[in-house]
Amino acid sequence: MNALEGGQPSSELESAYKPLRKGEMLQATVIHVERDRVFVNLGTKSEGIVPVGELTDGAIVSAEDHVKVGDKINVVVIQTEGREGNPILSKKRADFEELWDTIVEAERQGRTLDAPVLERVKGGLVVDIGVRGFVPATHVGNGKLRNIEKYVGQTLPLKILEIDRDRRKVVLSNKNAEDEKRDEAKDNIFKEVEPGDILTGVVRRLTDYGAFVDLGGVDGLLHISEMSWARIKHPREMFKEGQEIQVMVLRLDKEIGKISLGHRQVLPDPWNLIRENYKEGQKLTIKIGRLVTGGAFVALPEGAEAFLPLSEMSVRRIRRPQDAVEEDQEVEVQIIELKPSERRMVLSIRALGGGADAGGGSSSAPSFEYDDRDGKRRTLPGKKGAKKGGRRDRDEDEFEFISGTRRGLGTISAGGATIGERLGMLKGLLRDDSTEDADETKETEATDESAEE
Repeated sequence: MNALEGGQPSSELESAYKPLRKGEMLQATVIHVERDRVFVNLGTKSEGIVPVGELTDGAIVSAEDHVKVGDKINVVVIQTEGREGNPILSKKRADFEELWDTIVEAERQGRTLDAPVLERVKGGLVVDIGVRGFVPATHVGNGKLRNIEKYVGQTLPLKILEIDRDRRKVVLSNKNAEDEKRDEAKDNIFKEVEPGDILTGVVRRLTDYGAFVDLGGVDGLLHISEMSWARIKHPREMFKEGQEIQVMVLRLDKEIGKISLGHRQVLPDPWNLIRENYKEGQKLTIKIGRLVTGGAFVALPEGAEAFLPLSEMSVRRIRRPQDAVEEDQEVEVQIIELKPSERRMVLSIRALGGGADAGGGSSSAPSFEYDDRDGKRRTLPGKKGAKKGGRRDRDEDEFEFISGTRRGLGTISAGGATIGERLGMLKGLLRDDSTEDADETKETEATDESAEE
């Protein structure tokens, strides 16, 4: 009657006298808190009671530490009437039901959940998503990991695979969440990033030919040739796994999902210093670096490399760099070509008149002196002449001998000589060559006979 006289709406009257049902969820307002229980207003004719053990899953000493007067909470009806005639309610069961509603909705929407890993069990991992969830080992990381114990204590992104609400069972996948994350990151990169952009990434894995850099869910390849202005033998000389570095995007191939990166492009260009510190014709003392078929690379202190071609290693004709120089050997060279704009410096030992005999290589070139009186050439004292090459080498020697243009081995003083004297000089040279050819033939035959024996 008081409610009717006060103009209380009929809907409130209906709820006030509506009987409660076991398992029903209601919203309640806290009106009084005691140590072992909480009184709430349900909008019904009697107040509801929430025992302290039904407030939360965790153990609490006093209800006063968990809720306060005026709080609005959701509760589930456990009993419609207790011993005192008041309905008995549970807040923790309401929280649990709300949590399951959230899980079901996340599955329906395909949302990603973040959950800590509690323990490693047979076949996978146990995670906490409010309820205990299970992640099969085949759905951890890329699905091929063996040491999944390392994830215990970490928080993983997860996708829901299966829900059994009646059995309170949830199966999840970390692999699906990571795949989706990588796909989104890759799409963003191909949409927003252009060649020439500088990004920050983390070195994820090192190989003999380069490094894979994580750009935030998608990997790019940093080839070993793009790591430094100088040549390096292995990426570990520059980086270590887990290191954060800056890289420049060199190429993007969306069709195959390939991203090529460079690191030296974000470093100071050493050729700017080389342009200032060197000039063509300058003489240097350098240390031979890596030997290749066509010559040798030389590391410059500025952080770049110069090249010493095979043809510039000696005044004599050699077949291999090892015939003239060795790695880490110090030699005198001259800069014969310098093009900083093309990042090119070419060095020469031959330009200084040096060669295989002066370089300390594995074989020595013959050294000769020439007698202007009879035109014959003789081996310098104390040095053993090397066996001559082919007929073409002798022809070139004779041409340089007569013309006075031989470099590094001395020249003929032909000034003032008559034609007859010059012809005599040439005849003496030819006789000397014929003798050498005969000696060479005998030596070859002797070697063949020894081999047959």
